[in-house]
Amino acid sequence: MKLFHLLYHFVIPHSGNNHRAKALAHDALFAYALLFMVFNLGLRVIHGTLPDVLGYATDIRVEQLLHDTNAKRQEAGLSPLVLNSSLSQAASDKASDMFRNNYWAHNSPSGKTPWDFIIQSGYKYTLAGENLAKNFQTSSGVVEAWMNSPTHRDNIIKSGYREVGFSVVNGTILGEETTLVVQMFGTSNGQVAVSIPKVQASSPVVKPVEVGPEPAVISSAVQETPLINLASVSKEVVFIFVGLLMGIMALDAYVVSRQGVVRLAGHNVAHIIFLASMLAGSLFMMRGTLV
Repeated sequence: MKLFHLLYHFVIPHSGNNHRAKALAHDALFAYALLFMVFNLGLRVIHGTLPDVLGYATDIRVEQLLHDTNAKRQEAGLSPLVLNSSLSQAASDKASDMFRNNYWAHNSPSGKTPWDFIIQSGYKYTLAGENLAKNFQTSSGVVEAWMNSPTHRDNIIKSGYREVGFSVVNGTILGEETTLVVQMFGTSNGQVAVSIPKVQASSPVVKPVEVGPEPAVISSAVQETPLINLASVSKEVVFIFVGLLMGIMALDAYVVSRQGVVRLAGHNVAHIIFLASMLAGSLFMMRGTLV
């Protein structure tokens, strides 16, 4: 009975709580923000000590990236690309170089270009291109993001390409745990190009997780994942909490309306801003990045 009374006082506006549900009071919002800070800190601590239990899990696989890329080409009436081991090695070397030298760009701080990695792999190209992705959860999400970016889309549906290579690598770059996806395109006739075609000099990169001391290429067939996905836990907790608060707000508005109580609108405005900021932050954390 006591628990029911506390719950009633917390979520139902009535004369005993000055017709304001305590769950929606300004001090309650401050408490929620503090709890979320502690919650996120706790997740980070657990992730740092037990990454195999609580960590970042993605479902990005080379075979699915190849399938989705070729599906987009076939929709455009183009022939499918063939997976090439040399281009995949170039993609792997490029990903490792970005982690090792802590940069996110087509060209390294020392001036090394994507074409340098392709030549190093032994692939003799007449036409080549590169797409990059970072912070995506699925293979389809990566390819769809590329297709929604005109410059990356141009690479995927360029009729001149015949082969492609991929690398999916986990690690930390610029202080952020992430999964990098590198896609290298090429066409070879057995001759090394004397100069880089101008059209490729501005070829695009797309910016979209288990972490170790040295980044490692994830197998296209086997991918170790933690027991609990940190990104999913954070997202689900935010959405459940926001859903509960929205339910309390709806109940509060209904009861107040029935009671004929007049209140200043600023109270609800604060709630809406608070909820909107939480949802925006959650959605931003789930998005991949394109550059």
